[in-house]
Amino acid sequence: MPENFNQFFIKGENWKFQQFNPQVGITDADNHAYAIQFTAENRSKSMNLETFNILLEDHQLSKIQALIFQIGYEKWLNENVLFGIILEALSDACEKLPNLKALFIVDIEQHEYRKSKLAVFDIRPILETFPNLQLLQVCGELSKYPLECKSLRHDNLKTLIIETADISNENFAQICGLELPKLEYLELWLGRQLRNETFIIDNLIPILFGESFPNLAYLGLRSSEFSDLLAENIVQSPIIERLLVLDLSMGNLSDYGAEALLNCPAINQLHTLNISNNCVSESMVQRLLQLNCQVIADDQEDEVDRGCGGSRYSALHE
Repeated sequence: MPENFNQFFIKGENWKFQQFNPQVGITDADNHAYAIQFTAENRSKSMNLETFNILLEDHQLSKIQALIFQIGYEKWLNENVLFGIILEALSDACEKLPNLKALFIVDIEQHEYRKSKLAVFDIRPILETFPNLQLLQVCGELSKYPLECKSLRHDNLKTLIIETADISNENFAQICGLELPKLEYLELWLGRQLRNETFIIDNLIPILFGESFPNLAYLGLRSSEFSDLLAENIVQSPIIERLLVLDLSMGNLSDYGAEALLNCPAINQLHTLNISNNCVSESMVQRLLQLNCQVIADDQEDEVDRGCGGSRYSALHE
C-alpha cells in the first residue's frame, strides 16, 4: 500500500500553488490553485477587491478548479466585516465559476498552529452556490459567530478541513450535523472551548456511526483536550472498521487512550494512525509501532510538561 495516504483523497496537493498575477492572468486552470489576496482599504470598512475583479474578467475563468482566498486580518476593522465582504463577492461570482472544485479560505498571515483571529461564519452560501465543490478548507476563528449550516446537505463535497484554535459548541454541532454523503476526508480542530465531554460525544455519534458521512475514510479530530475520550469512543464505534486514517494529533492523548487504540484489532486495518504531538510515553509508543499500520508518533511530551492530568490542554494552546 502507498506510504503517503494523501493520494487517496482530494487535497490541496492536487494543485500547484500560483499567486494570481493580473498582468499574466490565468495560464493553467487545470493544474494550479490560484491565490488572491484581500486586504482592507485605508482603514475603511471595505476590502480591496481589485485583483479578484480582474480575475473574474479573465477569459479562462470558467476553467478554474481551485481558488485560495488569503484574507488580511485587521484588528481595527470590525472583525466580522472581512469575511462577510469576501463571502458576498464569491457568492455573486458563482455562475462564472462553474468548475470550481476546491476553495481554501485562509488568513493571509501564517500563524503558528493556525491561531488566526480571522472571524469565519456563515459558510452556507458557499455550499449552496457551489454545488460541485469537492473540497472546502477554512482557517480562522470559529468561536464568535455561527456557521449557519445546520442540517445543510451537499451532495459532492469530499474533503472538509476546519483549522481553528477554538470552535464554539454551536459551530461544532453544526459541522457534525451536516449531511455530506460523499465526504471522505474530515479534519476538524477542536480547540479548548469545547468543555462538555457528553456534548462532544453526543454530537459525534452521527459521524462515528456513519449516518452523516457514510463514505468517510479519514477522520482527523485534532487539537482536542479530550483525546483519550475520543480514542475510547472511536474504537467502540462502527467507523473504525472502514477508516483508512485516524488522526488524533496535537491533543493530549495519554497512555490511557493509547491503550484503548492498542487493544482494538481494527486499528491494524488502518493505513495510518497519527498520534503525533501528544502525551504518550516512549514505552507505549514502542508498543504502538508494532501495529500492522503506519504509526506517526513524533513529538510526544511528558504529561507534566504538557499540563495533562487535572488541567490538561492540547498542543495548540501551549
